[in-house]
Amino acid sequence: MLASIGLRSHFLSDGPPPGYGWEDRDRSLMTISWDTFLGRRRCIVCVIENPRMLQHCHIIVQSEQGVNPQHEPRDGLLMCIHHHIYFDKHHFHVTFLNHWKQIRRFVFVNYSSNPDLQKFHGKAVALDIRDHRAPFSSLFIVHEMRVRGFHPFEPIEPTMPNEVPWQDWIYSDCVFDSMSGSFKRDRPRGNPSNDTSLQQQPHAGEASSGGRKLELNADIITDILAATHVMPSWAGTAEENIQMCVSSIDVEDPNSANGNQNTNS
Repeated sequence: MLASIGLRSHFLSDGPPPGYGWEDRDRSLMTISWDTFLGRRRCIVCVIENPRMLQHCHIIVQSEQGVNPQHEPRDGLLMCIHHHIYFDKHHFHVTFLNHWKQIRRFVFVNYSSNPDLQKFHGKAVALDIRDHRAPFSSLFIVHEMRVRGFHPFEPIEPTMPNEVPWQDWIYSDCVFDSMSGSFKRDRPRGNPSNDTSLQQQPHAGEASSGGRKLELNADIITDILAATHVMPSWAGTAEENIQMCVSSIDVEDPNSANGNQNTNS
């Protein structure tokens, strides 16, 4: 099965899957998690925002050595400690529904049928593929295959709702602007109750029990890879992240300093 969908070489080499284009990209030692909503950092799955409960989560674990995505800034997620553990222990995976053209969301899949996770199943997590620092959609394929391998007797094609809602907290906390179709990252100014774009959010609801089957085959993987290559975050480079890091800690860029020194000499 792995060979038929083009991932066998990944599991033999611990590198990215074929067609990922890893060799064509600059890498960075910095990892980014795009996790701020209304000025507050939150778990992308649930409502937890307590800094002591939030942890940085890698889609591809740091313990893997060699050429792998751990040095890629778009390998980062922010989760609460509970969902981080479940994610690393392969109880659930996140998949990008690019092949469902009218949805195009990163969706929580409770592949292990864990009762504690069922309320999150079939609902989209707080990620937007249009964000400049969004994690690569194709990285989730690698994690999904591992989740499937840890639960070989679960249905190969889990049932997903026809309409994929956001996680409940995204509606209740009004962090998604339905008018612009994007998350509200910045802290609101003035009285948030006057923000009409927040007042027009639909109510949170349960994902429908029936619906489509979530497939994973060569065509879907090709589709997700194609979506990755046109993501705004795909164009990011190591140099971009160096500049961002330098500006965030208010120090002089060593490359810039060297350049000035060479110019003066």
